[in-house]
Amino acid sequence: MCQSCDVWEALHRLDFVRRRALRPRLLALGLTLGEGQPRILNRLLRRGVPMTQRELADACWLDTATLSRTLDRMEAAGLLRRMPDGESRRSYRIVLTEAGREKAAQVRAAFEAADARMLRGFTAAESAALADGLRRAAENLADGTV
Repeated sequence: MCQSCDVWEALHRLDFVRRRALRPRLLALGLTLGEGQPRILNRLLRRGVPMTQRELADACWLDTATLSRTLDRMEAAGLLRRMPDGESRRSYRIVLTEAGREKAAQVRAAFEAADARMLRGFTAAESAALADGLRRAAENLADGTV
């Protein structure tokens, strides 16, 4: 029996069913999961201060080209704006607009509802252990080598 295969399948199934559960709420907000829009909004809201595009790409697990295209669409929709970074003339800081903060709060509510349902029946200790184990597994692969 392949224990790592079981973990891999469980993670992919969880990702699939969570996306499927979130999709209707996010589509109703005019957002899609594939481009990372919900993650971008949530991360900017949680951080609370403007982020560089590089910081945001790293925090949302997106490559910079994908992030740049997505930010273009989100800026055109009035959800965020790019501000010149005082530390670098070639860099911008991303800040939520008021409309973006409102949309981000709705995204966060959708994420929290999905997570509450996902963790239904878990004790606080089990939830913490799951989160810790997943963080540790991600750290083990963070350098990009196998």
